[in-house]
Amino acid sequence: MNLKLKYLTLIFVSISLFACTEILSEKSTQKKPDNLMIFVAPNGSDSAKGDLASPFATLPQAVTQSRKLRKSGYSKPITIYLREGTHQLTETLVLGLQDGRKNALTPQGNNKYGAGTAPAIPHLTIAAYPGENIVVSGGYSIKSWALASSNLTGLSDNAKGKVWVADMPDNIDTFNTLYNSKGMLNRARGQGFLPSKPGDKKTLHFPKGSLKNWKNVKDIEINIRPSKAWIINMLPLESVDEELGIAKTSVSATYNMSKLPPWVHGTKFATVWVENSLEALDQPGEWVVNTLTRKIYLWPSNPDQNGKPQKIIAPTTSELIRVEGKINYNKKTDIPVRGIAISGITFSHADRWAWKYEEKRLGWGLQHDWDMFDRPTAILRFRGAEDCEVSDNTFIHSGGSGIRFDLHAQRNKITNNELSYLGEAGILMVGYGAGTKDVNHHNDITNNHIHNFSQITWHSPGIWAWQSGHNRIANNYIHHSGYAAVLISNRIEPDRSLNGEGGRTLRRDEIPQSIVDSTKETYESWKVREQYNHSRHNLLEYNEITHSVQKLSDGNAIYISGAGTGNIVRYNYIHDNLEHSFPAAIRCDDDQHETTMHGNVLYNNYGFSAGIASKGVNDITNNFILGSLTAPKWGYISFEWVNVANSKVQNNIIISHPDGGNAHGERPIARTEDGDPLLVETNMEVNLYYHPTNPNWVDQHLVKLRAVDKEKNSLFSDPLFIDPANGNFGFKEGSPAIALGIEALDVSKMGRLTKTE
Repeated sequence: MNLKLKYLTLIFVSISLFACTEILSEKSTQKKPDNLMIFVAPNGSDSAKGDLASPFATLPQAVTQSRKLRKSGYSKPITIYLREGTHQLTETLVLGLQDGRKNALTPQGNNKYGAGTAPAIPHLTIAAYPGENIVVSGGYSIKSWALASSNLTGLSDNAKGKVWVADMPDNIDTFNTLYNSKGMLNRARGQGFLPSKPGDKKTLHFPKGSLKNWKNVKDIEINIRPSKAWIINMLPLESVDEELGIAKTSVSATYNMSKLPPWVHGTKFATVWVENSLEALDQPGEWVVNTLTRKIYLWPSNPDQNGKPQKIIAPTTSELIRVEGKINYNKKTDIPVRGIAISGITFSHADRWAWKYEEKRLGWGLQHDWDMFDRPTAILRFRGAEDCEVSDNTFIHSGGSGIRFDLHAQRNKITNNELSYLGEAGILMVGYGAGTKDVNHHNDITNNHIHNFSQITWHSPGIWAWQSGHNRIANNYIHHSGYAAVLISNRIEPDRSLNGEGGRTLRRDEIPQSIVDSTKETYESWKVREQYNHSRHNLLEYNEITHSVQKLSDGNAIYISGAGTGNIVRYNYIHDNLEHSFPAAIRCDDDQHETTMHGNVLYNNYGFSAGIASKGVNDITNNFILGSLTAPKWGYISFEWVNVANSKVQNNIIISHPDGGNAHGERPIARTEDGDPLLVETNMEVNLYYHPTNPNWVDQHLVKLRAVDKEKNSLFSDPLFIDPANGNFGFKEGSPAIALGIEALDVSKMGRLTKTE
């Protein structure tokens, strides 16, 4: 036998041994798996065989073994099983083209929405061993704590004798979050203040004594709401002049650093907070890091019996796993990684990706800088991916977002995951900027539980499709957010300045100059520009959303703006959004047209503006708006700013708050380029209205519309819901809604499904 034949024989035997390993039971020898398996255990060894009896110690070593097998010619699926315990990653694990399938799966049918029904056949799976609890952590254990000196400069009196100090690990230059066994700890934060007078994007005027010229001033960040209702920035300081009361930041805020306008909820309170200064460390669970002295200070909230901090973890990276294809940014096509599946794992302890350098931030922000374009801001990031699946995982206690699919992303599935207690967003689908390259589409985001996110950057959404289309976003349960629950948007016009919001994401060479020059916020202009706005034909259905917009203002449960045509928002249950800062349950905002809002139940929401707000030609049909906590200023359905002629407004049910309010509002604005939003120009018909005590509540509206041959068949009458207080929005026998042909809505089908459904 020659050497080559001996080598091939050895490879075949090795593969056969892996393939015959039983994974469901260590004692069973009956069942044979249909793919090759590699095992990893925290108590394993990277010099081991990688089988069930002799597992590797690290996930990177298992990936290395998988690649060796691929190079040897093995082409069938491989599964890497992680065994019980915590698996640490001290740097981002990158999976590339060598880890995925070479050829694309043939899509089943020409599905308009989502990834289709073709069965997923992963090429490489990273999964939890059945029945075991697996944590993949980006954290590094901080040990060797000592009680800090009571003479420590800057330490408050009530913190003396309670703060402990440790050295920063040698392999970490800085970090922006810190954790114990219960979750994310609070970085020390001051009491807060208002700007003393208007500043610019890098200049903050502050009241005397609010800021200091710290020796490690560049470690200090200000968390600021910079003059707008919908944004919060975390900005590192560059310098502080205590005498003049002027601070400079090293990167620009989204807007000028001034006071919020008077209509914004919460303007009487602080809008600027200092973070990471010793003076602010005054509560258990708070911490500070000084990168000049390389010291960490902590007042432990869960100390051991000697009062010492225990199980403290610092993050080492802002993304734990990145699946990355070949991105040809300046060309028409990319080469995606195909067939990667990740399942059953808990991911924790990634850092927040901080704004540190102007060139990495300015002009690269997605709408209003709610996130950054093509940046490592999520625990799990796919950058050029097809036919990948993320299922049954938990993303928890981390400083950034949960999952990102950037640039090229097609036929991927994100299903049955829980994402919670995250500093930023839940799930992001981020395509290329406005232009002709449209490669982020036809993905599924289904049956996920997303809650208590946006804990650091309050504006971060639960789900965001930015320049991403034909996705199916369904049966997700989203609650307790700082701002919006779901965004579908682009909102970057072709004439945007280079350093303006998102200006550098524009693919300027793909958009004719004539279109750039003629950009206006009109329906006719939008129809010309729509071809470059790829957040189109998304299907957002059967989701449940509650307790959104809890920290900022002017946000919505579902927000669509500057996107393309054909987005459908249907059969969503939006309820118990109780904050006074909540303006509307569903909003089609600036430069948005040809959106359908159908069959949504909007119940027990605050809504100072509307239940549904529309700035454009959009269709609003068969929605139920009831139980409003206030009489909205602009109407239960509000048409705003621009011409809305030919919008369809039909088969809706509106039950008034006892204090009344307009059923439909016309809200013009002086600067419009498209005319006023006039109700008489809409196609309004067959709606049902009711006020519990005022039978004449809607008379004036009906007279006005009937004078122009609209609302002829609409009624004022009790719709006779069965039991809305307990979630039953069906109709009792004799309901006028039945006679009008209004579709009954079943909220039991809205929200997260069990796996058997």
